[in-house]
Amino acid sequence: MSYYNDLAQSLRKRGCEEAQVLDVLEHVRETVETTRLEPDQEFGASDDFASQCTGPRRRSPGSTTLNVFGALGLICVVVYAVRPDLFAFTTPVIRQFAGMIAMLVLLLVGAFVAAFVDTRLPRQFSLNSGGSRPGSGGSRQ
Repeated sequence: MSYYNDLAQSLRKRGCEEAQVLDVLEHVRETVETTRLEPDQEFGASDDFASQCTGPRRRSPGSTTLNVFGALGLICVVVYAVRPDLFAFTTPVIRQFAGMIAMLVLLLVGAFVAAFVDTRLPRQFSLNSGGSRPGSGGSRQ
């Protein structure tokens, strides 16, 4: 992953809103363009730089996504406990563990989706100059 993806993930985990994430990423990009240094040389590790920023969110979008997939997995376990005949299409060996298998699969898929959601760059952000949006609403602290 790039420094920008790592920084976006760290900012989201610290509760920053998307506008704040975008502002910080644009600040880093503009500074790097000006100084011609690498982002980690100019600002240090992305986690350390993100520690200067805080936001109002209690959880990152990725953790919310993982919670949704986990809840779906639990629903599969409950459905299996109440109506195991719904899993009759599987082989007898798999049928015994169908609820748990469904839950594990959903948690694994959820973990990958959550990682993508937290590390993605905002749509408005571009590594090229001029890719920013007007009127940003976030702030760095």
